[in-house]
Amino acid sequence: MYILTGHNNHITVENQSGQHFQLNGELVRGGFIADPTSIRNWHKADELTPIPQPEKDEIMAQIMQQTIHSPFKILFSEPGI
Repeated sequence: MYILTGHNNHITVENQSGQHFQLNGELVRGGFIADPTSIRNWHKADELTPIPQPEKDEIMAQIMQQTIHSPFKILFSEPGI
């Protein structure tokens, strides 16, 4: 479970350890279309921790699952679109 805080062009994703990153994208009616390439590093204080691809895939799956029954859904764009 992630804490998701929305803004116009990004969502801040925070994990249970207090690490966070900004998920860039576009606000659309009923949700947010996120750019998967914006998942790069966890930030906490002055520390940067790279996010490996398997964890990125898991983060995207969990965020979509977490919002699937919400009136505000977060989906990820396909690369190159």
